[in-house]
Amino acid sequence: MRAMVLRDGKLAVEEVATPEPGPGQVLARVLACGICGSDLHAARFLDDMIAAARASSRRNWYEVDRSRGMVMGHEFCAEVVRPGPGVEGWEVGARVTSVPVLIGQASSATGTASIGYSHDTPGAYGEYVLMSAPLLLRVPDQVSDVIAATTEPLAVGLHAVREARMAAGESALVMGAGPIGLMTLACLKREGASFVAVSEIAPERRALAQRMGADAVIDPRSGDIEDLVEAVFPAGGLSGPAPDVVFECIGVPGTFEQALELVKARGRVVVVGVCMQEDRFRPMVGINKQLSVQFVLGYTPQEYAEALGFHADGSVDVSPLVTRTVALDELPAAFQALADPRDCKIVYRPA
Repeated sequence: MRAMVLRDGKLAVEEVATPEPGPGQVLARVLACGICGSDLHAARFLDDMIAAARASSRRNWYEVDRSRGMVMGHEFCAEVVRPGPGVEGWEVGARVTSVPVLIGQASSATGTASIGYSHDTPGAYGEYVLMSAPLLLRVPDQVSDVIAATTEPLAVGLHAVREARMAAGESALVMGAGPIGLMTLACLKREGASFVAVSEIAPERRALAQRMGADAVIDPRSGDIEDLVEAVFPAGGLSGPAPDVVFECIGVPGTFEQALELVKARGRVVVVGVCMQEDRFRPMVGINKQLSVQFVLGYTPQEYAEALGFHADGSVDVSPLVTRTVALDELPAAFQALADPRDCKIVYRPA
């Protein structure tokens, strides 16, 4: 099959072997796959990702041979073409999505592998992808292929909001209106946050935040950011003129410190953005304000299923985020294009 391969830091479309479904797996034809920020990081900072994974878990750290090709892509909607041995209940042609984990991998010490981040489990930036039958979710008829492919990042936003444990009447500031920031905004509004402001430097993305229901948008370059935040948050709320919770969805050096400064005293900072460089902050800021900090990763299988349900019942509309779709041969250039804030979510759509 044809697929986009990451090798030695470069992206190219190549011919690779079509994977074979093992017991409990299905081979599926890719219908749509979103470009994720994690994939952008892998293309630029793979060595840093490996080092961070190793520091996170000495016994089960992530290793990749940069010289071997790796097919990324884990935000997908696909169509079953061949069930593997022992798979029942999934007919050919069924549209499906799932948590991007493959069960039953003999090459893995844990028996599982992350789809799109392994040499042995190619992701969905190609024609076909392997999926685990026990994890499959049927895509409802009213949900398009492209929208179904946004289930994974929507689940990330939902998990961030759930981990924040928002109380009734609390307010939030979302720093950054990239795909994850906007997914977090959408879930905050659905979960009933009283007031949500979004801070974003790009006017195109501020406009997207407004379309998706932000109560206020802030251009952090238009003045002192603390003054700007104080000006938009309602003084009569539980927090006064400061957010109860700040969701840091940017992930560049300095934004974590800024989140500590902007949240109210005894507030919470939820770190969603992935900073790939070392960062510095002043612990005394958090100590003086007695802040709580929550780092979040991914989602639960239940949250993934809930996110797909939001698409189905129309309670969340993420369609404004998808700025365009691209064919396979356009994927390498699309990775470069996402440096331009006029693009937000680009989805690979096979011809």
